[in-house]
Amino acid sequence: MEKRMSYEEFLYRIKEGVYDENGNSPVTPIIKFFQVRWRLDVLYYLFTSDSARFNEIKFNLKGITSSMLSVTLKDLITFGLVDKKDFEEQPPHVEYSLTEKGLDLLPMYYEIMNFGFEYGSDFKEKRKK
Repeated sequence: MEKRMSYEEFLYRIKEGVYDENGNSPVTPIIKFFQVRWRLDVLYYLFTSDSARFNEIKFNLKGITSSMLSVTLKDLITFGLVDKKDFEEQPPHVEYSLTEKGLDLLPMYYEIMNFGFEYGSDFKEKRKK
């Protein structure tokens, strides 16, 4: 399968199904990747700043533990979405920023944001009393 297709081609081909070479939806591995807690939040925070230090990210993502942030950043680095720059200073100074690959996710966030503005209230958790 091609790596990219136009939106018009996608709309045409979606009715016949768009599958990878193994017969799976090419969307599935991406959705599974982002289902891991905190990945979307860390990426979003890095969209809001050119770069950020570990403690800055932790402070702004309420509820994330240091160990979870460390694991999340390592995963995002491994997948090529985040870059870690060590300034080799004392005390240690490390900053995280998005790679070009990470920045390519910005249109996805834009579309999801617009969907949220339009339909977000429909997705608020509804609990039984």
